[in-house]
Amino acid sequence: MGSNGRLHHKAAGIEEFLRVAEALSFSRAAESLGQASSATSKSIARLEERLGVRLFHRTTRSVKLTEEGTMLYARASRWADELDDMQSALPRDPEELGGLIRLEMPVSLGRALFMPHLGRFLAEHPKLKVEVRMNDHHVNLIAEGVDLALRLGQLSNAELVSKPLGYLRQGTYACPNCLSRYGHPQFPNDLLSHRLIAFLPPSGRHRSMVYMTAGKEIAIDTRRAVATFTNGEALVDAAIAGIGIAQAPEIYARQAVARGGLVQVLTGQDAPGTPVQLVYPSRKQLPRRVRALTDFLMDAFSDESVSGQHRALITAGAP
Repeated sequence: MGSNGRLHHKAAGIEEFLRVAEALSFSRAAESLGQASSATSKSIARLEERLGVRLFHRTTRSVKLTEEGTMLYARASRWADELDDMQSALPRDPEELGGLIRLEMPVSLGRALFMPHLGRFLAEHPKLKVEVRMNDHHVNLIAEGVDLALRLGQLSNAELVSKPLGYLRQGTYACPNCLSRYGHPQFPNDLLSHRLIAFLPPSGRHRSMVYMTAGKEIAIDTRRAVATFTNGEALVDAAIAGIGIAQAPEIYARQAVARGGLVQVLTGQDAPGTPVQLVYPSRKQLPRRVRALTDFLMDAFSDESVSGQHRALITAGAP
């Protein structure tokens, strides 16, 4: 057997092993690999037979790494990352990147923040491809094989690394007819007697409308809101329809304000919104193509040449 054949023999089953170890599920691992669960199971079985160890504890309800499996995962994942990084550097032009980047992001925020920059990035790297998954619920990045995600809120998973982009710039909006009928609030506490539209994040807990007045934070309880939405663009659409008054990211409301469909109230009193960050699995070696996209987006969102009043994120002076 030649050297290439020996290498292929030794590496056989490693990719399947890594996917199962990360997903802790043979079916999810098989789906991410685009193959049948039975094929994945056979690859793992052959790998275990070749190594002479058991890599997983299997029951009808769970899959867990054995001690030997944990040791193999620590080394195999480093090897896979280094191989991935090496392959990214193989094109003749050392700056040319190739391969696929799998991305995950919220539907509205991804469309508003990421899409305007995607074309320029792909034009700079014509051999790169992206697979963009729009999802308003957080997915397991490791289990789903996601390279990079755009996330709202604080990071709670220690297995992930985050790169803060800033805080969403907020505004409070209502349509002219709604203000004529129910009143024009001058101060945050005026909202307590107004018809409110609320945002419901993935946590399922109503998000307060938050303001800063004289250095003090004021949180308006939205649990009695007349309507609640899990999507920021739908929240703004509800305000345009006259259902009530809403606090929402400015980036979703700009066009409606320009057309006269919405009026901004309590201007200058809105507190910065939820933090926005890029998130990726915590691995020693980040593939060059993923690192390139991360750096590109960090630069794009911190570009001081963009007029401050039109920036979607507050990247300086935020809490």
